[in-house]
Amino acid sequence: MLPDWFRSLFVKGLKFTAIGIFGALIDYGTRQLMLHLGVWPFAARGISYIVGSTFAYYANSFLTFSGDRSAAEKMRATVTYIVCFCAAVLVDFGWRHTFPEMQNTLFWSWFASQATATILNFSMQNLWVFKAAKPVSTGE
Repeated sequence: MLPDWFRSLFVKGLKFTAIGIFGALIDYGTRQLMLHLGVWPFAARGISYIVGSTFAYYANSFLTFSGDRSAAEKMRATVTYIVCFCAAVLVDFGWRHTFPEMQNTLFWSWFASQATATILNFSMQNLWVFKAAKPVSTGE
């Protein structure tokens, strides 16, 4: 029998993954659209990340972590997404400049940046963003 904390983490991970797949498809589709419209790849990656992350935050808040979408939660989520955004954009940039001749380098740069941001995002959301505030004791 698995400990309850492990089962809970596993279920959260499954939900987060399913939502992440949809968010990644939205992210990748948005990036492809931006590139098709002639947007600079660095900016296209930033825009696509914001669109995919906005979807993922709300979906995870409702379905994975039972968030309250309070101002405090949204502020923690904003900080998390800024950290993950910076990681995604920097990994994408680094990949494209390290492997410019690689076949399908735009896909692989997106893939590497998405994987990095996803792992960081799950960790920060699970450990910080959606941690319910502990009730204040009333002394009763």
